Amino acid sequence: MKPSGLAPGTLILLYLHSPREKVFGVLVSLEPAGIAVRGIELAAFEDWLRQEARGESGLGLLTLFYPMNRVERLEKDETVGGLEGIADRFRRETGRSVLEAAGLSSRRRRR
Repeated sequence: MKPSGLAPGTLILLYLHSPREKVFGVLVSLEPAGIAVRGIELAAFEDWLRQEARGESGLGLLTLFYPMNRVERLEKDETVGGLEGIADRFRRETGRSVLEAAGLSSRRRRR
C-alpha cells in the first residue's frame, strides 16, 4: 500500500543514511525494495537552480534507485504557510516547473 499523496510524479525530498544524503526530485516509483527518483542531491540544488535561471546546461536530474534500507525519511515537497517549497522556489526563480526542467512535461524546454 502506497502512502497517500506519494504517486509517481510527486515532487519529494528524500533523506538517506550510510552515507547521509538529501535528494530532491520527482518520484518515479515507491516499492518495498526501494525508491526510484529523478533527482539531484540537495547540496547541488543551488548550482542547478542558478544554471537553469540563466538558461545554461550542465547539471541536471538523474534517475536513481535507492534501496529501502538506506531510506530514513521521505517528504512530499510542498509550500506550507510562509515556508516555500523547493519546487515553488524553483518556479519563482526560473519561470518554469521542475517537471519542465527535468524533461518530464509536455512543454518544450527553453534555451
